[in-house]
Amino acid sequence: MGYLQQFIFFILVALPFMFISPTHSSLANGKVNILPPTNTSDKVTLALYYETLCPYCADFITNDLVKVFLSDLFTIVNLKLVPWGNADILGDEPHCQHGEDECYLNTIHSCVIYYWPDVHFDFIRCTEQQSSKKPLVKNRAAMWKQCSEKLGMSAHRINKCYTSGYGLKLLLQYANETAKLKPPHEYVPWVVVDNQPLKDDFENFVKYVCEAYKGDHKPEACKTQAANVSSTHDKMANRIHPGCYASEIANLG
Repeated sequence: MGYLQQFIFFILVALPFMFISPTHSSLANGKVNILPPTNTSDKVTLALYYETLCPYCADFITNDLVKVFLSDLFTIVNLKLVPWGNADILGDEPHCQHGEDECYLNTIHSCVIYYWPDVHFDFIRCTEQQSSKKPLVKNRAAMWKQCSEKLGMSAHRINKCYTSGYGLKLLLQYANETAKLKPPHEYVPWVVVDNQPLKDDFENFVKYVCEAYKGDHKPEACKTQAANVSSTHDKMANRIHPGCYASEIANLG
């Protein structure tokens, strides 16, 4: 009888908590912000098709795409990175727009995305920052190893992925995914929101993500984005190149 009384008491105490919805928390400025729950089915897929040594991709990743994680926008985004770009397959080997080093780094990115599916963006951004430095880091392995060390990712695991050939298999999957784009990409960075390409307006991806989101809890980033629309169209009017085209000759000098 005493056991039954204890069981009933436990149920009565726990009952109110059984109807409380889980929430997400994020750390901002040292304070914990409680964020409303986001149904994963409501998330907007934001896809970036890129290549590792395209300076326009590096600029977009390090200065624009990072906005996803500098605000609460990440709560409604399913970010997908596809490191293939304007590469092609000749025989059984990939050939990249910016040479062998780019194919190497595209493969390294493929490995990191695979092994660290939830935290790879910091690595991608770090290596893109390295690739945009002048003069370019000559040791291609050094370009990413300092990033893996900084972020606590196993350089041995990444290198084994590359040397074993598994990284190439991952890269060729991205090649296949890029080839299936409809319409085909015209250049990189090529940004797609829920299967809709943004084309020349890719820098304003926040606006399109917010418009595509159909959930109940709009993040603050969506409420403030209207005042922060970028000037991609102005750049086009001023003949500033929007990206790397496959038809162009790579110039990394």
